Amino acid sequence: MCALYIDNSYRGKSLGKELLLLAKADAEKAGFNKVFLCTDHIGYYEKYGFTYIGDGYRPWGSSSRIYESNNQNNSSG
Repeated sequence: MCALYIDNSYRGKSLGKELLLLAKADAEKAGFNKVFLCTDHIGYYEKYGFTYIGDGYRPWGSSSRIYESNNQNNSSG
């Protein structure tokens, strides 16, 4: 997943949750049993079944937290 962003005027309407669940469902339909994402946010994605698995490092030196989520029957939140 890349660049999930909800404009301030639309926040609080569970749109981020809906986008995450749709992306996970699409990945599952395509045959993928896991979804990965990188972020600096802590506490948001965990609510939707993502687990922190480590840090990733970019060629220019910065890092980002890496999360994974199983797709099967995972619609928590």
